[in-house]
Amino acid sequence: MRSNRMWLILIPILFLISSLATFLPSQQVHRDVPYVPSPYEVVEEMLRLAQLKPSDILYDLGCGDGRIVVEAAKRGIKKAVGIDIDPERIAESWENAKQAKVTNLVEFRQGDLFTADIHDASVVTLYLLTYVNLKLRPKLLSELKPGTRVVSHNYAMDTWRPDQTTTVVVDDSVHTVYFWIIPANITGTWNWNMPIDGKKIDCRLEVDQHFQYFQGRLIIGRDTVIVGETKLEGAKIDFLALLNNRDKKMNLNFTGLADGDRITGTIIVKSNNTEEKIPWRATRDPKTKKPLDTGEGAWR
Repeated sequence: MRSNRMWLILIPILFLISSLATFLPSQQVHRDVPYVPSPYEVVEEMLRLAQLKPSDILYDLGCGDGRIVVEAAKRGIKKAVGIDIDPERIAESWENAKQAKVTNLVEFRQGDLFTADIHDASVVTLYLLTYVNLKLRPKLLSELKPGTRVVSHNYAMDTWRPDQTTTVVVDDSVHTVYFWIIPANITGTWNWNMPIDGKKIDCRLEVDQHFQYFQGRLIIGRDTVIVGETKLEGAKIDFLALLNNRDKKMNLNFTGLADGDRITGTIIVKSNNTEEKIPWRATRDPKTKKPLDTGEGAWR
């Protein structure tokens, strides 16, 4: 009887232990990308394209063993940060940084790439997969400052065309390296006025933008002007316009820097063998701004 009472006590305890074990967190880590390190020859090319400067802050998303972060730190940049979801990779990264004697210049964080705070990056490096890049794309375009450089090993960004592409051959395998510059978001309607023939003329530019490429409808007074040869590099804007003002043709070269809802720059006006340089200060109606990437069309 005593033995039976003992089992009556033990059975609920064993059942409770078994149930708790079911809910304990697993030591396994879910990775969106298998761990495959970039060859050092590819790392070299990625950092060359990034054009590292002493003031740069580099983030490697999915840092693996930390080799890109360590190599960037060895070049003397301000800071290099690696983020990876796998604690084993983070530990390995710290050990590699210690051996390279750059622990004072690096930081490794265990965490999710999609929720990581990366706003202070000036360079971002990736070796993920296409569908992961596309999931990251809206985050990169909305959180990073215009002019931030993004470099990816082997995997592109679908309709976001790279600004530059190179290849590296390692042991008879061809590796592709893609490079982008984060563009300013200049979508929407911009207004300013400019002097023409001694009068202040109201101007409006309506911008439709596809990543780093844009087209515009420019209205000067009552005239709609042809806009051509547009260029957007980070926050730098450059475009040409031709105005047929009565019998007077005017070539307008707009250059400026976008900063939120303002553009500040100059307009070079060429007409009848004369050239005039006038200031350009445009303001955007914030209600007309659109996101550069809503994530539509991204692989899921």
